[in-house]
Amino acid sequence: MPRKRTRQKRSEEEHTHLAIRVERCEASVEARINYDVYAPQHAWDLDDDDPLYQFTTQLTLVGIATYPEGRAGDSYELTIYGSDSDSRRVSATVKDVQERDEHASPKYRQYRGRQIPIYNPPSGMGLIDKIRGEPRWTAWLRVPPRFTSDALALLSDGRTLFLAIHERKKDRARWIQSVRLQTIDPAEE
Repeated sequence: MPRKRTRQKRSEEEHTHLAIRVERCEASVEARINYDVYAPQHAWDLDDDDPLYQFTTQLTLVGIATYPEGRAGDSYELTIYGSDSDSRRVSATVKDVQERDEHASPKYRQYRGRQIPIYNPPSGMGLIDKIRGEPRWTAWLRVPPRFTSDALALLSDGRTLFLAIHERKKDRARWIQSVRLQTIDPAEE
């Protein structure tokens, strides 16, 4: 008897828009010499154009989800790393994600009589992870220093703040597509 072929399911994407009321915040700033100078053999992405002196702002926002209903009441902890030392990731351009052929030339496709570029977009800006067995989530995000400075300015205002996070789930990974820190509850928009 011949075996039945099982079709593999295509991994479908799931998009979720989260609204999180910020309960507290922790912040730190750091200045240091680039560690890769002392141990280049351990550097993951060694780049000679990275700065010798690194200046980093770390901001951790902790809050409770208000939307969607299935996650309302869950705790979220978002850690934001503001640094310009990771220059390739933070300042990437659209040209950087254009697909290339075997000769490193940009690839295009025909669309309605004109050539349009083919892109290989990043999975996301950061990751969201569920803490197993608890109604708690953690997330991280790398941004330019200006973003953390602007976020700190909003936090010092004393008003209730909300995070609006666009999450994209593909396979088992949850990616941050966008994040906003705002004074209006995104669930009410």
